[in-house]
Amino acid sequence: MMRTLITGLVIVLAVQFGRAETKKPSLAAETAKLKIPPEWFATTPVNWDTNRPWKDARLEIRRLLGLDENAVRQAVKLTWNYAQKGDIGNGHELPMYLFMSGNYAWAIQEFPKHLANVTEVGPTHIYQCFASCYAHFGEYGKALEVLDRASKDLPPEPWRINSQANVANQLGDLYVEMGQIDKAKAAYAEAMRLYPTSRQPYGRHLLQRYVAKVKTKLDLLMFDSLASAKLKDGKYTGRALGYADTKDMQVAVTIKQGKITDIQLAHQEKIDLNATKIIPQQIISKQSLKVDAITGATVTSQAIVEGAYQALKQAGLK
Repeated sequence: MMRTLITGLVIVLAVQFGRAETKKPSLAAETAKLKIPPEWFATTPVNWDTNRPWKDARLEIRRLLGLDENAVRQAVKLTWNYAQKGDIGNGHELPMYLFMSGNYAWAIQEFPKHLANVTEVGPTHIYQCFASCYAHFGEYGKALEVLDRASKDLPPEPWRINSQANVANQLGDLYVEMGQIDKAKAAYAEAMRLYPTSRQPYGRHLLQRYVAKVKTKLDLLMFDSLASAKLKDGKYTGRALGYADTKDMQVAVTIKQGKITDIQLAHQEKIDLNATKIIPQQIISKQSLKVDAITGATVTSQAIVEGAYQALKQAGLK
């Protein structure tokens, strides 16, 4: 089912003095040491008969991507094996699964190959994930170029407006990382304007929820820190729309002596690159909602922050 996707970019909300504080890895360094296929292929067994059709294999791959590191490697190797024999649908899942597995430098090698064959059909989500890979390495100029291509290669109606909104939303995320807050606000405002006007045939009941998610990001841009907040002790639960959009994620935040001491999640997220563990830990350790999202799990990361924000407002956050 086609749905609104805001995946892609790491949102570095920890912005001080207009600059992101997270140090980015080097794309040049990662590319220099990149070997395709990687050496760990030799020691990674795959318990799957590759004579089975791709439609079955892709389900197994997505299952593996939601498990531990060893299973994720199996998923990547299995995807590569099907790609090498030319049995992988239209090919978008090779760079996509590389992206989802955290192989960002390798994904950057593969995305252009796929996009060369699918331009003028509006593969917005592919562009978004490609841009996210560049943003992961701090290659903001290249990420902007990819999103500019996406804005000029939109799908036809009824999904055109939805895709425009997604691109604007991701531009906002990118400008936040770059410390260009005024541009981020403008991009977010455009996304909020566009979402409700979409005439997509399904998923329209979620459009106002996407507007609310963007509004939360705008609120957090104006929010300084929890240091001066007077939070009431207790346990509070917020809800947010995650990647698994059939059911809200529930974020239960415990406050003791005015501090966040625990965050528990009830969710249906599957491929989250450990965002459901890492993001709560970051919020607690930093006592802040301005935390680094996980590349490839941006929607999940945003949902955790949004849910925590809603919970903290119940605790007295203003």
